Amino acid sequence: EWVVGQIVKQKLVGGDKTRYADFAVLYRGNHQARVFEEALRSARVPYQLSGGQSFFDKAEIKDVLAYIRLLANPSDDPAFLRAATTPKRGIGEATLGKLNAHAQQHGCSLYEAALSEEAQSALAAANREHLHQFIALMESYRARAEHDDAGGLINNLLGDIGYEAHLLNSEEGKAGEIKWRNVCDLTGWLAKKGEQDGKNIIEIAQTIALMTLLEGKNEEEADAVKLSTLHASKGLEYPYVFLVGCEEGMLPHADSIEESNVEEERRLMYVGITRAKRQLTLTHCIKRKRQGTWQFPEPSRFIDEMPQEDLKILGRKGGDPIVSKEEGRSNLAGLQAMLAAKAKKE
Repeated sequence: EWVVGQIVKQKLVGGDKTRYADFAVLYRGNHQARVFEEALRSARVPYQLSGGQSFFDKAEIKDVLAYIRLLANPSDDPAFLRAATTPKRGIGEATLGKLNAHAQQHGCSLYEAALSEEAQSALAAANREHLHQFIALMESYRARAEHDDAGGLINNLLGDIGYEAHLLNSEEGKAGEIKWRNVCDLTGWLAKKGEQDGKNIIEIAQTIALMTLLEGKNEEEADAVKLSTLHASKGLEYPYVFLVGCEEGMLPHADSIEESNVEEERRLMYVGITRAKRQLTLTHCIKRKRQGTWQFPEPSRFIDEMPQEDLKILGRKGGDPIVSKEEGRSNLAGLQAMLAAKAKKE
């Protein structure tokens, strides 16, 4: 959140001269990308990910988001198609084909077609019953969507459709468990967003809307923050680079330390450092939760190997705070002005 906050602030300060494409967030492993994707979407900042699959592009995440999109907008036909058929509930090609024909003829959405008695009458009895059950489910959750807390609602919905069982039964080995953990990460984030921002699932759906402004654009054209592994960043440069997770065990990686292969990790760090043309920011956690337990990592040894006169250390004991007093006063003044404006409006 701090990194994304810095990007937003520098973009505002730079105005038209600064583009989102001027910023890159680099990391050692693909698994580090998810929290940055979530933070960027929360701040409505466009981004592109390379060197791995986006968390939001995973099939199981798209499944859950299809239900959320359909709750927020029943006219979203792609969301209807995905939600109606995942998990399988007896709504097949024959049913969808007849709904589509009705929608085309009457210029309406698939959801509206599914509510139509005329369209329903064209279906076989069993197919009509399966469609009724799905629409009744969605209507009941639409009625709750604006009032129920986001986390509780989406967890109830996933329980009602048996999504965990669907994943465990349709995947081999531990793949289903891994996918369900991803879903739990998503629902946990949705619940946290709902509590922190006081938003219902409909409002959160707008926050996590797909970055449609990037569709149809290639990577060179898109004005978006780049998320990338260090390996995938070779040969590229950016005015502002955030090299995150600079901790012992992560960079250098724990496996490399055990195998006495730290030199290769040092070269990787050098790749990251030299991607920055104007400003390089290194970050490391004071504590990090891994596999359910808290860890307290040490800053990467590579930071101490850098020319100390070129570094400005923030947030460490005895050093300058991450947020200076001037920034703090400015942030407080902005907050007070916003509250005063809101009070006046009310």
